[in-house]
Amino acid sequence: MLGATVLTTPARLCFIAEKKYENDVMPGAVIDVLQSWRHHVDVLRPNGTVADLWDLLPTDVPRYDAFVLKTVSCGPGLSLLEAAGAAGVTTVNDYRAVRLARDKAVAAVRARAAGIPFPKTWFASRSALLDQIPADSYPLVVKPNNGSSCERVLRMDSPAQLAELDTDNSGDLLAQPYLPNPGYDIKVYNTGEGVFAAVRRSPLHPGLAVAETLIPVTPELRSLALNVGRAFGLDIYGFDVVETARGMVVLDVNDFPSFGMVPEAARRLARTVLRVTQRNPRSGAASDVLPSTDASPLEVSA
Repeated sequence: MLGATVLTTPARLCFIAEKKYENDVMPGAVIDVLQSWRHHVDVLRPNGTVADLWDLLPTDVPRYDAFVLKTVSCGPGLSLLEAAGAAGVTTVNDYRAVRLARDKAVAAVRARAAGIPFPKTWFASRSALLDQIPADSYPLVVKPNNGSSCERVLRMDSPAQLAELDTDNSGDLLAQPYLPNPGYDIKVYNTGEGVFAAVRRSPLHPGLAVAETLIPVTPELRSLALNVGRAFGLDIYGFDVVETARGMVVLDVNDFPSFGMVPEAARRLARTVLRVTQRNPRSGAASDVLPSTDASPLEVSA
């Protein structure tokens, strides 16, 4: 494979993954690929084990070259990833970038500050405060600040509907003006090896018949994808975008999406994990990298 590099020392990786994802394609398929290439992969389940934080401290031979996170937004896995990052261990994605993306209030301001088209956003610590938003801002889209998988995303057509929200369990919320759109979202993915886009059913239009399929990546989508990656410092990521009369608008950023429909997603992501691991000068895998043009189970596309 032209332009490839070969790791002469197998990487030592730890995937932080919750039970929720044990039977999902991601990250299991990525782990399978890495193990088939003879890399050592452990899985740490933060909800089911006591983690020895001292194992994260630097040593002459660190236990892991990198940690990879695949957990729900508000789960305990992020604390472990940040602990590893604080100890100087490589994390995928970078733990600071993950924090930027997962706190949706922070992500909204980060995107806007970077010039990424993003809807006006209000933050409320509880649903009762949403009645302070001007009535002429409706309809609104209301969602949890730490939500994932499009859960509890609701359209409110008038202030009267706020009474329908679960005021006891809503937690921190975001509200954004509803943007007229074709009735579907576009999911944009960056595997670290390429940008892909797919039409997906919108949680706001569940009854609409939508042909979920890959679509061509237009120059506008590609430019938007690269800008999102730069703004947040992410290597592996996805985001939701909607097409409006004024162009594409980003709705949400995800540090490790499902990569549904992306061809050879597991192999692409595995190679990106290895490339990011190589950046750390203390990594055992990074210290033994030789150029090669031959295919190998330990190869990483450059």
